[in-house]
Amino acid sequence: MSEDSLAREIIELVGGQSNIQSLTHCVTRLRFNLKDDSKADDKKIESLENIMGVQQRGGQYQIIIGPKVNQVYKSIIKEIPILSENNSKISNKKKESLVNRMINALSAILVPSLSPIIGGGMLKGFLYLATTLKWTSPNSGTMQVLNIAADAMFYFFPFLLAVSSAHFYRTNEYMAATLAGVLLYPTLIAAATAGKVTQIMFLGFLPIPIFNYSQSVLPIILSVWFLSYIYRYLEDHLPSMITVIFTPLISLIVVVPIMLFCIAPLGFYIGDYVAKGLQILIDFSPLLAGAIAGGLRPILVLTGMHHALRTLTIQQISTYGYSTLAAMNFMSTMAQASAALAIYFIVKSKKMKQISLSATISGFLGITEPALYGVLVKYRAAFVGACIGGACGAGVGAAMGAKAMAMVMPSVLSVPVFLNDKTLGFLIGAIVSVISTLIITYLLSKTVLKIDEVQTKNTESSVTNLNSFEIKSPVNGDVYLTEDIPDETFSKELMGKTVAIMPKDGKIVAPITGKIKMVFKTKHSIGLFSDDLGVEVMIHVGVDTVNLNGQYFDCLVKEGDHVKVGQQILKFDLNKIKENKYDPTVILVVTNSDDYLSVLTPSDSKPIKSGDPLIEIIPYQDSVRRAN
Repeated sequence: MSEDSLAREIIELVGGQSNIQSLTHCVTRLRFNLKDDSKADDKKIESLENIMGVQQRGGQYQIIIGPKVNQVYKSIIKEIPILSENNSKISNKKKESLVNRMINALSAILVPSLSPIIGGGMLKGFLYLATTLKWTSPNSGTMQVLNIAADAMFYFFPFLLAVSSAHFYRTNEYMAATLAGVLLYPTLIAAATAGKVTQIMFLGFLPIPIFNYSQSVLPIILSVWFLSYIYRYLEDHLPSMITVIFTPLISLIVVVPIMLFCIAPLGFYIGDYVAKGLQILIDFSPLLAGAIAGGLRPILVLTGMHHALRTLTIQQISTYGYSTLAAMNFMSTMAQASAALAIYFIVKSKKMKQISLSATISGFLGITEPALYGVLVKYRAAFVGACIGGACGAGVGAAMGAKAMAMVMPSVLSVPVFLNDKTLGFLIGAIVSVISTLIITYLLSKTVLKIDEVQTKNTESSVTNLNSFEIKSPVNGDVYLTEDIPDETFSKELMGKTVAIMPKDGKIVAPITGKIKMVFKTKHSIGLFSDDLGVEVMIHVGVDTVNLNGQYFDCLVKEGDHVKVGQQILKFDLNKIKENKYDPTVILVVTNSDDYLSVLTPSDSKPIKSGDPLIEIIPYQDSVRRAN
């Protein structure tokens, strides 16, 4: 199913456009605020292809999709443009608590502004690594420019938050950005930095306290919230002839003094005290604090509540210039990936090995949902092992001061951000997390939470029997190792999961039932889109045969045609292609491999006939989703 089709199905099944109040998304979930949650059809949504699960948390209706969530989100926005994060607003629901409303608001405001923060954080890590290893001088012009690029989004963070806050509260974003400019006005920042002036008097009697609001979070959010009411009131009550002039004028006169006098200082103190309170708890027992944070994170990820911790991480960085909580999250992420890796070595089933290995790779890259839903929730030994291993690694890391210098997604790619004066603690914590998870998962699987092959077969059956999808061989020939294809685009599977077949004849049949999506003008390559599961398949005949300009190829279909599996779609002159010194390998690529839990391809060389099973697609199944 295409993203557009899936989007339309989701809109209908959550109760239609009229039932949707707002929509945001994170890395793996669509987060709806519905007028009436009971109108959403959970079972039908869960039965949709590529949907991992549905749950209601914190007043939000969450649909778990996985790495392709952004494409589905964009497709929904195309259908209902007003739902864009750029003007979404989470409504105050009757049954929604104040805490839930605050968490929802912070999540909706912070998520859109995180891209530059994550990018800057990664750049900071690499620059630290470059200067520590003395690859370059910290005073060089190049480093100065890169440091500016890495620091700008943190220093001017209130500007980023002003825009997303304005979108969330549905007020003028340029007025909101102006408030950020007031908070970061050079005179005020210089006074706060020097510390010589603690306040200035407004109208001779109103003291305006001086703070450095760079990198702050709550001051600008609260200020834009206040602005939204003032600006909206003025727009509604001033005569239309003068509203364009006097609405912004009066808004500035009213909002700026009140913001500087009480709203921004209040936000500053709240954020500062929250960060210091968290630090007091961590300082009381870093080992215990790390163990709790690292051990509970898999549960928080399953429920989607781990995003509520993002504000604490950012506030720690704003107050102290680093975050210990980010390091704890990293340890837990590594533990979840390691638990999936342990299952890879424990089980004997080839299919479950491939599922576990795929989940392990994505887990180490920071996306843990495939490991959680595809492996950990089905093997209790792995789930408990990840919790205990994450607790051990995070506890040790916290006790040794492990910290991140910027906000990043926890993954092996973000390691440079954790390299600082506490690098040793971070490395030891990460090692403890991985090794302890592997050992604990293995021991549990052999003892109290024993994994036997019956359980593995049942688990495999639950994953494959419901909606698994087979791609047939398009040609008679011999399957050989993908890594031996004389073209790096295919040998390194850059376009998706790939299978190579050395053909014995020149007859190509459809490997799936579906629509012809693309016929390359030189006829050597055809793209198909399956009726079931929306699998995208590309058949590519020969290496560099594009240079033949269609000679020796006869395409029997055109774009838009519907074909059935086994129907001949192409014929080519095998002998002529060989005579012209071209490799005739028939290459089949699943170009949307990332949409599925696993794509199982042959693990060794073997002869194959046209129409024989070649690839098995394992989608995110109901049994996997409902395990939580």
